[in-house]
Amino acid sequence: MAINLHQLKIFHTVAKSGSFSRAAAELKISQPSVSIQVGELERQFGVELFEQAGKSVRVTEAGRILDDYAGRILALIDETRRAIDDVKGLGRGRLAIGATPTPAAYWLPGLLRRFREAHARVELALRVAGTRRIQEWLLGREVDLGVVGWRVTFPDLETVPIATDELVLVAAPEHRFASMPSVRIPDLAHEPFILRERGSGTRDVVDDALHRAGIHIAPAMELEGGEMVKQAVAANLGVSILSQQAVRADAAAGRLRVIPIEGLRIERDILLVYHRDRRLPRIARAFLDMVTPPAVLDAEHRP
Repeated sequence: MAINLHQLKIFHTVAKSGSFSRAAAELKISQPSVSIQVGELERQFGVELFEQAGKSVRVTEAGRILDDYAGRILALIDETRRAIDDVKGLGRGRLAIGATPTPAAYWLPGLLRRFREAHARVELALRVAGTRRIQEWLLGREVDLGVVGWRVTFPDLETVPIATDELVLVAAPEHRFASMPSVRIPDLAHEPFILRERGSGTRDVVDDALHRAGIHIAPAMELEGGEMVKQAVAANLGVSILSQQAVRADAAAGRLRVIPIEGLRIERDILLVYHRDRRLPRIARAFLDMVTPPAVLDAEHRP
């Protein structure tokens, strides 16, 4: 059986979008063409690849298996093209980075600006998700590099620290903590905390730090995204612990107060992540070299 890469890409796009019409729009072809190509794949494999789910479609079990392999095959094709471009020395290409929300908002914009100044012809793509999803993208070759603020758990991934982030206690200006020069660890035990959603790097760091400090808290609110947490704290609905970078502007404007915690300093490394066994495109290696001090990126880490 000869698998047509064009058909494979069409199928993968339908599986990703959940719609034949959305896939057609993304690929800039007609919807009947999408249906014909998917139907041809189904005839080749002798199975149904999609089933109707309301106005959308979803992959069958066979479709899920094919989609997994299709994603890896298409990523390898893209990687092959970029490897050839490296050999040809085109000085252009595409760099795909996956990042967790805090690094994406407060570290990467400046780094990407510096990188663009040196490599103006490079297309930059930034995808934002949680730490686990970033790792899955790296393993599936959907992104070249990852930038995360918490532990990497997959053994095939290598990490290099590129910055240190301090997490700080914040409260509204009218909160009782705001007038105190510092608070003690026991003072936190009965405070209503507003925390990031479970699974976020910031939440994991905070949970780990408070656990090690012997504090158990039941959050009053769990919100998705640091901006929502800051708004809730500013409304005096509770206190929180967030990245110092994320609250710097709010503290300077008087919307939030940063209060030191006696005997507790919470820090984490911002990590650049890449696949240990993958040949990185030249443009990804250039970004790695730019953001990592030579003393850190030694011969042991360099891909």
